[in-house]
Amino acid sequence: MRISRIGRITQIAAAALALAALTVVPATPALATGNGEWAVTPTPAKNAGPTPRLYFFLDAAAGQTVKESVRVTNLGKDPKAFEIYGADAYNTVKDGGFALRTKDRQQTDLGAWVTSGAGKVTIPGGASADIPFTITVPQSATPGDHVGGVVALEAEPSAVTRAGGATVKIQRAVAARVYLRVAGTIVPGLGVPSLRMDIRSPLLPVPVKGDLEYAVTNVGNVHLMPRATVRVTGLFGHPVKVTGPAPSSDMVPGSEGRFAMTAEGIWPLDIVTTSVVVRADGGVYARRTDRAFVYSYSGAVILAVLIGSVVWAARRRIRSREVRPRGLVASR
Repeated sequence: MRISRIGRITQIAAAALALAALTVVPATPALATGNGEWAVTPTPAKNAGPTPRLYFFLDAAAGQTVKESVRVTNLGKDPKAFEIYGADAYNTVKDGGFALRTKDRQQTDLGAWVTSGAGKVTIPGGASADIPFTITVPQSATPGDHVGGVVALEAEPSAVTRAGGATVKIQRAVAARVYLRVAGTIVPGLGVPSLRMDIRSPLLPVPVKGDLEYAVTNVGNVHLMPRATVRVTGLFGHPVKVTGPAPSSDMVPGSEGRFAMTAEGIWPLDIVTTSVVVRADGGVYARRTDRAFVYSYSGAVILAVLIGSVVWAARRRIRSREVRPRGLVASR
């Protein structure tokens, strides 16, 4: 089917309007915010130093508008189309991983404040496009850090998989993180709201395993990178080995992550003390301690038998001394 001359002019005009909002430059080397096919980074500032920006660190007051630019680099050979949008950051409940909300989810914080200069753009292979965007901070914005990202989502699915008997099309995305601090009182804080050691009573008196789960929350209004120290000891202070994931991601204000670990080396009859300490830069600190009593029915029986045997042997020895005949005394 042929396209009319007017149709061609219309397409060219639409493409020109889209390109007017961005600048196409030669491709730059991929940075940490790329997936090998495209990368998304802050546009280098004029007179920038030798170290490029990996993330946006911005400051603003409530009601202020911030203007910035993000660079999307097509590392492949063929043109590729992207949708550009702002997204809120959050932490997954499991292991507290850092993530950004997908386009089909409602953005309620920083993602809702971002307006992109080009909603959809096609970038030639081996080229980069600098896409302007603005962040309009509402008057009601709370002080502290508001975290999100500017996302480049491939316009067309690039992979297909099967899940639950259905065909699922996969659209990949890469983003540049945005950390916007709204002026006001800064209150960093961490918490350990829950800690539990679940130990099953064994049938046999063998070394016992336990399932440890604890939660870490960012209770302040600034993003933090918590570090956790988990220490488990048994009766008389004997060490218990724990293995499993620990906090390793940037946690945004109000987020919570849960971490599951395995404890090994618990005695069949034991008193287990678990201590979790979380710290972050700036002297931020939180701690929680829990104790659990461990018992094995068969172990208790064996221990009772051993104690009874020791007591019986001790009493028998005492009685044998009491009834031991004394030597005869010869009469004159």
